[in-house]
Amino acid sequence: MSEIIIPTNSTLYTTFQQLATGQRLVFLAGLPGTGKSLLIQQLAMLAQQAGRTVHLLQWDVTRAAFETAVNLQTYPEINGVTHPAIRKAVGLWARTAVHHWHQTHAPHHLLIGEVPLIGNRLTELTQPLDDTAEPLLSDPSCCFVIPTPSRAVRQVIEDARARSIAKPRHEKEARDAQPNVLQLLWQEVAAIGHQLGLNDDKNLAYDPGVYTAVYQHLLQHRHHQTLPIDTVLTPNGSAYALPLNGSELAATPAEVNAIMQQIETEFTGNELETAVANWYRI
Repeated sequence: MSEIIIPTNSTLYTTFQQLATGQRLVFLAGLPGTGKSLLIQQLAMLAQQAGRTVHLLQWDVTRAAFETAVNLQTYPEINGVTHPAIRKAVGLWARTAVHHWHQTHAPHHLLIGEVPLIGNRLTELTQPLDDTAEPLLSDPSCCFVIPTPSRAVRQVIEDARARSIAKPRHEKEARDAQPNVLQLLWQEVAAIGHQLGLNDDKNLAYDPGVYTAVYQHLLQHRHHQTLPIDTVLTPNGSAYALPLNGSELAATPAEVNAIMQQIETEFTGNELETAVANWYRI
């Protein structure tokens, strides 16, 4: 059974209490393999203990709604990587979905999101666009948090990920990014850091400083804070196990069809590839 495992005398606990009680939206931004799922579980439990109704917006859940048999035939996953068209579609839908959620839920409701950002995975939530969602996303009541594990903690998380994929305790664990994908995603972050002049070596191993700097760049138009993770948190069960008193946001089939038609109308294949490839140019 899930329980609060964050030490009550830690900075992490104090920060999460403040987020759980004081924010309207909290988005945990970062790569797979940085402990976001467990932190989301812990934040949601603290918020529910404080009397709030918690809703989730998670990349894997929202993506799954778009991965219909028809869409995957046209836009297949390649080597475990979601097609650019689906990545762009999920991001565009998410802005509308977040605004609609805000309009239809009372102030004691809290939306917690999981946003990888890397490779155009919900990156649209960070971009300053002229639409109805922008005032909400740029408001102080919306906070993006960058959990940044130390090198040692990151290694422990990666090892645990390999074990959970081999022997999943929850259906979502079986769909987690494979260890080789985690390394590829980190290399993409390192390469972006190199292009932005944040590090000299684009082939360096995981570096918390470079990682933080890249994500701070991505979130320059949003209220955000960095959250160093120096302690290993070990859940009793799966990090995905969470008795939720709210909902998980996901696109309806009609919404999926409408967004995919929008993508096909607005972008040629080459334009879409270029737009997604340049996702980090905020």
